Amino acid sequence: MMELHWARRLFLSAASTHWEPAVDFCEDDEAYHVIMDIAGVSEQDLEVIYQPDGVLVVRGVRRPLLCGTVSCLLLEIAYGAFERHIPLPHNINPDGIEASYKAGMLHIRIPKTSPARPLQLQL
Repeated sequence: MMELHWARRLFLSAASTHWEPAVDFCEDDEAYHVIMDIAGVSEQDLEVIYQPDGVLVVRGVRRPLLCGTVSCLLLEIAYGAFERHIPLPHNINPDGIEASYKAGMLHIRIPKTSPARPLQLQL
């Protein structure tokens, strides 16, 4: 087996049990969109929750593919649990939130409510 003591010291310390996946938060006329890069996380290890205080919580676990079967010489991929809290604007319809997971990308669509219109009152 190849001995790379320098690599072991330098890179094995980068292995973590907690990480934060990258998030994009975008909008169009009809909805907000949360895109999260979570490649390697299985759907069974993923949870998406909308809390009544207006926060979207995404949590999960990325597990090593070769856990316990090999000696790793270089570890740059973060493994372990993650949890992201994303505060949402007030003009959303929580009943219409949809999530999909494809090719390592989580897409959460959060529909906007109709804008409030002025109401003319009769006297």
